[in-house]
Amino acid sequence: MTYTLEQFVHDLQDLTTASDRPADSELATIVAERLQELVIHPDAVPAEFRQRDPQRGGRGRYMLHRAPTFNVTSIVWAPGEIAPPHNHETWGAIGLVSNAIEERRYEILADDTVRPTEHERHRRGAVSVLIPDEDVHSMHNLTDTDTVEIHVYGKDLTGLPRKQWSLEGDTMRTFQSSKYFNC
Repeated sequence: MTYTLEQFVHDLQDLTTASDRPADSELATIVAERLQELVIHPDAVPAEFRQRDPQRGGRGRYMLHRAPTFNVTSIVWAPGEIAPPHNHETWGAIGLVSNAIEERRYEILADDTVRPTEHERHRRGAVSVLIPDEDVHSMHNLTDTDTVEIHVYGKDLTGLPRKQWSLEGDTMRTFQSSKYFNC
């Protein structure tokens, strides 16, 4: 039996609204385990949300489910696309539906710059966990084809003030995420 997006959303609703809801770090780990079950089935994401919008070019950003306690989104990375180091201001989990992507993790230094600490090349089925106040990462699609991911966050990132650093990690700015294409 295939784990579906609908089942995943139902499970997250139960997890994030439970009276004994786990702390953010534990919740992110539990969500990541469930997400791993989902991303091994590429068809879990409807086809229209696994492609870039030809009118906009670049990345595809789609809201798959919006709830007060979590959001599930589909992100499509164009070949060669880079998201410089950034934070999320909430717990999260990212699952790779297709292709590959390089993720770098960073530590924030006392002067508010960042320094890389590790990097990994994720392949289809891989899942990353994001913990608020700890995790800063960058993403890079090093391939010549689109990469599709499912992102789950404890808050809606649209309009949420966040931090982003230059690729070198020496300059920080505050930014707000743009809206998703389908809402």
